[in-house]
Amino acid sequence: MSESGAGRRGRWRSGEESRRRILDAARARFTSHGYDIVTVRSIAADAGVDPAMIHYFFGSKDKLFAAALEGPVSPRGPLDDLLAEGLDGAAARIVRGFLAAFDEAGMGPLALLRSGQPPEMVREYVEREFTTRLASHLQGPDTALRAQLITAQLLGLALARYGLRLPGPATASPEDLVTWYAPLIQPLLDTP
Repeated sequence: MSESGAGRRGRWRSGEESRRRILDAARARFTSHGYDIVTVRSIAADAGVDPAMIHYFFGSKDKLFAAALEGPVSPRGPLDDLLAEGLDGAAARIVRGFLAAFDEAGMGPLALLRSGQPPEMVREYVEREFTTRLASHLQGPDTALRAQLITAQLLGLALARYGLRLPGPATASPEDLVTWYAPLIQPLLDTP
C-alpha cells in the first residue's frame, strides 16, 4: 500500500512540474507572440509535453491563457497586504508593489492588451484581480469609481513604462515613480 502511495506522490509531483512548465511556456509565448498566433502545440513543444496534457490541465487555449495571466503571484494577496496597514500612505505602497510585480512577472493586463483578446476579457481580469478588491477597502462615496481611476493611473504607468517604453517612465527608478505617482493616487484613496 505504501508503494502505491509513493507512486501517487511521484505522479503528482511530475504532474505539478509539467503544469508549471506549461504555464511558463505559455507566458513566454503569449507575451512574445500574442494570443492569436500561439498554438497549443507550440506551447506543448516548448514545455516538453504532449498537447493532450494542456487540455487535461486547462481544458482549452482560452483557459490556459487566463491561467497564464494569473502569473506566479496573483495581485490579490499583495494588494490586501499593502492595504492591511490602512489607507494612510497606501498610495506609495501600492505604486511600489505594482512596479515590483510588473518588474518580477512581466505578465498581466498588458499581455492581455497585446494578445488581441476582446476588451471585455481585459476588463474582467483587471476588475476581478485588482479594482473590485481595491474598492472593498475604500470608504465614502463613489468607491467603485475611485478604484477605477486608481486602476487607470496604474495601467497608464504600466503602458508607458513596460509597453511603450517611454524614456522617462521606462528609465526612472521605482522610487522616483512612487514620488510622482503616490500624490496623484492618495487623494482617491482618502475619503472625500
